[in-house]
Amino acid sequence: MKQEFYTGKVKQYDPEKGFGFIGTAEGDIFFHISDFPASEGEPKRNEKVKFLAVDNQGKFKAIKIERIDPNPSKTKKTQITDHNKAITTELLSHFRR
Repeated sequence: MKQEFYTGKVKQYDPEKGFGFIGTAEGDIFFHISDFPASEGEPKRNEKVKFLAVDNQGKFKAIKIERIDPNPSKTKKTQITDHNKAITTELLSHFRR
């Protein structure tokens, strides 16, 4: 049986208790910090994530949580800047000939 990834946004997270909830179209789903990628820091509110859902004593729990894009506006700006640098370099290389 293939497991399906779901998407949502971190709705709330309590660092003292180590758990929070992800808001999805189907409703809120519980997650524990141990299922979040530790190397990328703590979850932030409204952060987009994808995850697998498993049954946890009659309720669902998110596991194997991955960030979709922690800062899409910054990523897009960086991509545009890199693209512009590449164009400028190409134009200057033709100009110097």
